Amino acid sequence: MFIAFAVSVQSPNIRWLTGTLILLKTLDVLLIDNIITWGTFFYVFISFYDLLTILLILKRQESARIIAKINIPIVSKFAKKSEKFYKLTSNEIAIILIYSVSILLNIASIVERLIRKWTEFNPMYIYNIYSPSKFAMAMMILLVLCAVVINGTRNLYQDRANRLTCNK
Repeated sequence: MFIAFAVSVQSPNIRWLTGTLILLKTLDVLLIDNIITWGTFFYVFISFYDLLTILLILKRQESARIIAKINIPIVSKFAKKSEKFYKLTSNEIAIILIYSVSILLNIASIVERLIRKWTEFNPMYIYNIYSPSKFAMAMMILLVLCAVVINGTRNLYQDRANRLTCNK
């Protein structure tokens, strides 16, 4: 992701997306050791975390506007450009859909866990596919992010005003 952030230097929109995802993944790595011990609440927390990621992608322009107003030297300038050139891309919608599937998998895991706890039925279907499914989703998000960055470096995500400025 750090490489994606560095490569997307020409596209403020994509830099803000990759920066947001880097921040969220850093928090994920820092918190996972504690959260994994929470049992069923682990799935609830991960679902809220996935929902937060979706919201930060969808509300990226608003978050950039708020951070731009805080007036942090480098970050505010970066946020202003991102706010100005904001555009939700089809690849970002793919990331949102993958995170939505992740939330559904978490909910299915909670339901399966509760069935095992409260009945004599002991299903292990979701339990057995949970880790490989999460890994596959993480790889899909990474591949989509690579596609976003490649398109961003090709200037496909600039807004109309910026294209007119660049063509002059």
